[in-house]
Amino acid sequence: MKRGSFIVSLVILLVFGYFLYEYDVFNQLRKIVGELSLPYLIASLLLYTFTYYFRAKRFTLFFPQIKTKDLAAVMAVHTFFNNLLPFRSGEASFPIILKKLFGVEGIISSAALIVARLFDLLSLAIIFTVATLGVAAGNKTFLIVSLFLAATIVVTLIAGFKLLKFLKRRFGFAAALFFFFSEFNSAKNLILVFLYSVLNWLTKFTAFYFIIRAGNLNFNFFQTTFAATFGELTTVLPIHSIGGFGTYEAGLVGGFALLGFKGSYALTVAFYFHLLLFTMSGLLALIGWLYLSRRLKVKPLPG
Repeated sequence: MKRGSFIVSLVILLVFGYFLYEYDVFNQLRKIVGELSLPYLIASLLLYTFTYYFRAKRFTLFFPQIKTKDLAAVMAVHTFFNNLLPFRSGEASFPIILKKLFGVEGIISSAALIVARLFDLLSLAIIFTVATLGVAAGNKTFLIVSLFLAATIVVTLIAGFKLLKFLKRRFGFAAALFFFFSEFNSAKNLILVFLYSVLNWLTKFTAFYFIIRAGNLNFNFFQTTFAATFGELTTVLPIHSIGGFGTYEAGLVGGFALLGFKGSYALTVAFYFHLLLFTMSGLLALIGWLYLSRRLKVKPLPG
């Protein structure tokens, strides 16, 4: 991590810590944790685990030589690094792991990751559109914004593919990405990638809803999905902090504020939500790495 990036992330954490103290979040959080529902907590963990399965199934379409359970373990480790490291630097863990463990060239795995991310954005926009219908059926503003977002992503996909065609003879990575996508491009593959992307997000948001229910918080599924989308979008920002703490909460609080929930309550719910999600991500990453260490006989991470 560059020194400048670390300093910015540290400043974000310090500012976030101040707001946690100012709004007395820790005392409110203690009440939520003290009343946690174990069945909902277990259900959220199981559902969150299944998101790795759907992501793994998606990547088996790109790399059929790798088993689904192996890719699921890779997804667990990769996701945690993405959540932990600032400025999306955790994305580099995916091509590194595939190169080290399965011999996949970094430029190929990176191309597959970019294609998957594009489908993630498309499916997320569609689900967000449906969520806005659930939380504000009579509010045209929410609907227009979500439809505009979905249309923008579709246009971006088309424009991006055309841009790759233009750049493929000038830049090696663009050429490799275009070749990879062209070889992969079939109606069946595209439908399956899209289907697994949608299933991944639906399962993830359902897990999020159970996290909310575990804390006995008064949000329905559509409200949870609506607010959580803003938190998820912060992970692609260049100012994503260490662990996402501060930036992820800012996205969630913004989503809650649009729903009419503000102040210390919104911040407490956001911090509880993120803390539990980060813990589950870390637990599954540990399990994934232990599996890969034993299954593929690689050395464990130092420290």
